[in-house]
Amino acid sequence: MDLPGEEKGEDQLENRVQESMAHVQIDGEEHASVGRKNLEVQFACTPLAQASSLWTTDAKGAVRLRIEEGCPEEPVTVHQMFKASVEKYGNMYALASKMDNKWEKITFSEYYQFCRRAAKSFIKLGLERFHGVAILGFNSAEWFFSSVGTIMAGGIMTGIYATNSPEACQYVASDSKANIIVVENQKQLDKILQIRDRLPHLKAIVQFSGNPQQRIPNLYSWEDFMELGLDVSEDELDDIIDSQRANQCCILIYTSGTTGKPKGVMLSHDNITWTANHASRVGEMQPADTQQESLVSYLPLSHIAAQIYDMWTGIQWAELVYFAQPDALKGSLITTLREVCPTSHMGVPRVWEKMMEK
Repeated sequence: MDLPGEEKGEDQLENRVQESMAHVQIDGEEHASVGRKNLEVQFACTPLAQASSLWTTDAKGAVRLRIEEGCPEEPVTVHQMFKASVEKYGNMYALASKMDNKWEKITFSEYYQFCRRAAKSFIKLGLERFHGVAILGFNSAEWFFSSVGTIMAGGIMTGIYATNSPEACQYVASDSKANIIVVENQKQLDKILQIRDRLPHLKAIVQFSGNPQQRIPNLYSWEDFMELGLDVSEDELDDIIDSQRANQCCILIYTSGTTGKPKGVMLSHDNITWTANHASRVGEMQPADTQQESLVSYLPLSHIAAQIYDMWTGIQWAELVYFAQPDALKGSLITTLREVCPTSHMGVPRVWEKMMEK
């Protein structure tokens, strides 16, 4: 590896993600019982992994964090950040997907539970610690579930640009030691099927939009995938989550490769959670208990900028993320912006609109 009617539509989205919402409701009730006191204890008692250097080339390694003396902020993992937001904003809407011309939303509590379900299914498929899950497709709720679920399960998440050729997909999947590849549709699946014999670490492929047209061993629809981990216990998942440290790698971001092969840049939990906490200051974004912000997710999540603002800042400050349609950059983005956030405290949608009209 290189260096590193909105409410009426809720049931439809939940059925799309998995047919049986009952499991999520049960899981949500169990974990909602963990009070803020336990959360504070978890934050205070989580040590960092031993590290002697500020950098490492080993995905299993750890790095020393630059923490100024007297700094009041404790380094936290992605899960700790998410859990804190669920405790505070659990009943607020988190993600919105447009289906049948209606925006269908799920709450932060539901979002969290879907990520846990995905994590348990990744464990069932044999995701190895510090091995990759590569995600190939346009922005969606399933992209988010797969991303956070990978990290919860102890893997390293990486995005593959939807425009990549099969050869470019092969390089990233191989370099990240991807055990599982999550694809959007048949078009993206075909790329992986062309190169899967050159992916020695690959154990399974999951398609999150539509059903696979072929019957191939270890190829799963999203619905089937989300059922796989039902017999993985909550304790088993929690043990993996609790073993994670803020100074360990959880994400790979690949460079563009303009000067050679793309380089996989390893980002720690602390890198993600600290940046999510502070990046919002650039845009003067408010936490949801002051004013819930609305975002439109359309830029490639393989890029760190889109990922920070759409996914991680969204979790940190409980923003409501709307997923644009896959053809967003062909003309529908302006319509989406006008519909979900016609005004903004910074006028950002108007700026985007002017850019798209040029």
